[in-house]
Amino acid sequence: MRTIRLETELAADADRVWFAMRSPVTFLYVCRGLFGIPALAGRAEPLRRGERGTGWLWAFHVIPAYRHTIEVVEVDAGTIRTREHGGILKTWNHTLQVEPLTEQTCRYSDTIEIDTRWATGLVASVATAIFRYRHRRWHRLVRRHLTPTERRSDLELPEGP
Repeated sequence: MRTIRLETELAADADRVWFAMRSPVTFLYVCRGLFGIPALAGRAEPLRRGERGTGWLWAFHVIPAYRHTIEVVEVDAGTIRTREHGGILKTWNHTLQVEPLTEQTCRYSDTIEIDTRWATGLVASVATAIFRYRHRRWHRLVRRHLTPTERRSDLELPEGP
């Protein structure tokens, strides 16, 4: 088992980021370009504890990679935890967290526990690159959609937390 953790400071208040974190629309936005999950297309309802689903993960939106299973095990006060697996992934436990730093900034973090048995080191390296990309996309999302003066129409996220 290998654990990776990445964190970044976002120029948005924690409540707005928390609201966005729970939306599948945000997930698809921060992963756009790397992979897609057609099963989430059109879904806007917030993630809920106890949800479980399996669907195809498409690399670069065109190559069917593998069927991925996710179970949402916690959605509580700035933290989302999932248990996931599929393809060579025996374990992919993901914790997403947001915590306020000031009234206008927060710290967002991803912690992933990975086990593939034979390819864990390689997959952890790829996961680190994926999550660095996702964090860049989070910054873009904040600049374009989560600051009070910017428009939000592209993501269709409601105004409030």
